[in-house]
Amino acid sequence: MIDDGSRHRSYCLLLLSHVDINEENLREQAAKYGLEDEIDAVLRYLETHGEVDDHCLPEWDGFQKLAADYEGRLS
Repeated sequence: MIDDGSRHRSYCLLLLSHVDINEENLREQAAKYGLEDEIDAVLRYLETHGEVDDHCLPEWDGFQKLAADYEGRLS
């Protein structure tokens, strides 16, 4: 991620939630850049529907609203 702000994390989550990701490859790339913890938190967030204790990630309800907004725009 270019910026570590909540807005950029939300858009990263949105992208990851809508594409088919090779998790092993993603983790390898994260290790290459020293982002293992960040990627782990993001993937757990998506898998558990926001049940992650990370103040940098959005509340699940807010993320769901953002996703709904973009699904409407992409359709």
